[in-house]
Amino acid sequence: MKKHNLLTYLFIFCTALFTSCTEEFEPIDPAIQIPGDNGGGGNTAAVFSVDFNGQTFVASNYQAVITGGSIVVSGIRASNGDSVSFIVDGTTTGSYPAKDNIIIYQPAGTEYGYLGINYSNPDSNTGSIVITSINTTNNTISGTFNFTGYWSDIDEEGVLPIAFTNGVFNNIPFTSENYTEDTFFAKVDGQDFVDVDIFTAISSAGDVELISVAGHDADDNSITVSVRSNISPGTYQITGSNSDLVQMYYDKESTDFWERCLNGTVTVVERTATQLKCTFSGIVTDGETAYSITEGAFDVQYDD
Repeated sequence: MKKHNLLTYLFIFCTALFTSCTEEFEPIDPAIQIPGDNGGGGNTAAVFSVDFNGQTFVASNYQAVITGGSIVVSGIRASNGDSVSFIVDGTTTGSYPAKDNIIIYQPAGTEYGYLGINYSNPDSNTGSIVITSINTTNNTISGTFNFTGYWSDIDEEGVLPIAFTNGVFNNIPFTSENYTEDTFFAKVDGQDFVDVDIFTAISSAGDVELISVAGHDADDNSITVSVRSNISPGTYQITGSNSDLVQMYYDKESTDFWERCLNGTVTVVERTATQLKCTFSGIVTDGETAYSITEGAFDVQYDD
């Protein structure tokens, strides 16, 4: 996992608890049991907390997902609507630098947040996520984290970084999901977009529930398609309006570009309680540069 633009992941995952995640790898290695570790079994309560700005964030809801290539953990404080989430590029215990992975504190009501990446000095050490225990008997994960968070809207000046300290996630229940039959394909400007990861999530924004599917290639580019969870089979227009029943986003890592499609279509071929099959196409524009996404198609499973 390189230094992502990250905004695609913020949109899909970090605004809500992760409900599903799929990748085209083999399931988690059952040998990741830590000898002598109870890993959250028995009567030990789950905890997700971190200190910042003179207060302690204690999550009221939390969830973790382990796939063949990543660990995702998220905690939400329902009373405030804010969240702390991270994705690490690995599935084993160990220390993961914040600057090379994804960790964010996201206040309520905004698509931006405090990321563990210093955009003015991307190679600087901003902290770490330490996975201390993965218990595959009780399906719990534990560890610690700390990071300096930098405001992700780089166009907004004067927002000071925040230090997040004493972060702990202990005995968080995880699911290990791997739908090897999932597929994702598209062409960008006539060139094949070949995925290495497929992520699927269900998130809510007010009364609207979305199913979002993201394909991610080896160069850290990603294409994301979101549809209303109650959508019926048919063809839907993308106009860029928030009232659209379907949305599409393109994240091009090499240009630090992430934008929403304003002109395109998504055809829902099939939607059940556990499967979504769509085709899609559209034009995404970065200033004067237009990217043509054609022949898009995915067929994924998810947990409702």
